[in-house]
Amino acid sequence: MAFARTPTVQKPAKKTFADRYMIVPCEAEGDLAVIWDRQEEQVVDVISASASSRYSDEDALWDEFHAAPVAHDWRMAA
Repeated sequence: MAFARTPTVQKPAKKTFADRYMIVPCEAEGDLAVIWDRQEEQVVDVISASASSRYSDEDALWDEFHAAPVAHDWRMAA
């Protein structure tokens, strides 16, 4: 019995939410905006335009939390 070789999975390049999603105001009357997914090229959600700044702030906090850790040089002279 021959064993099948398992395929290797490559991790996608790390992108931030700010790169993938875009908030676009609607042209219709009212206080509406849509969240547009650039990768999938589709509307993700319809939100209140006045709340769009809150979404941007949350995405920035999420990106900051999941960013690669910064290596600090803590060496001291002996």
